Amino acid sequence: MNESKIDYEGAWDDYIKNWRTDSEYIYPGDEWIGLAAGAAQSLAEYEALIENQFIAPYIQSHQTVLEIGIGGGKTAALLLKYCQSLICADISTQMLKTTRDRLGEERVSYVKLDGLKLEGINPGSIDFCFCYDTMVHIEPRDIFNYLTQIPQLMRGDRLCLFHHTNILSELGWNKFLNDWDKNLLGRRHGTSFSVMTDSIMEKFLTHLNYEILLKDTQTIPRDCVWICRAPAEF
Repeated sequence: MNESKIDYEGAWDDYIKNWRTDSEYIYPGDEWIGLAAGAAQSLAEYEALIENQFIAPYIQSHQTVLEIGIGGGKTAALLLKYCQSLICADISTQMLKTTRDRLGEERVSYVKLDGLKLEGINPGSIDFCFCYDTMVHIEPRDIFNYLTQIPQLMRGDRLCLFHHTNILSELGWNKFLNDWDKNLLGRRHGTSFSVMTDSIMEKFLTHLNYEILLKDTQTIPRDCVWICRAPAEF
């Protein structure tokens, strides 16, 4: 049987290769300014929102942070201002190269993922897991798969931030209506938005014994952001 799968890696490698060289932004991914999500009107405003709401209150200077899905390094650059060391993990070789060119290797390491396993990251080595603007593109089963593997990597306070799309919001539903007919017969492009909801994510987290500390559907009106604590034993 010939079974197709979502080519996340190829889609994001192609995204980088085809990125507009005449863009007003210096780095790929910086064009995602939160406008369509109802969060911000400019890159500076979006970066300030992410930093002030989701990074500064939670990350401490002695910590090692894992970012899953680094894109062009926008949020990685913000994280690096607050943590001791940063592990940038991504399925896309081109995204990793772009972020390496942006941040270098001082206090930063890079891990190539295969989309299934979080290999290359030592168990018990991560203080904070940060996944922002990534799960919006990942199918629910793939999100659940990552959630099953994160706890064994964590130590200390074991805090995590997860951000995903919510098609039950007004903007999320509009996004679904705009995209549904382009992703049929079980096939979809790797950069498409996933059909995800806050209720599904809550079920995932509670089933896997994550402690939910914050559920935020207001800051990014189209989406949902969670602050939670990974279970100590899994």
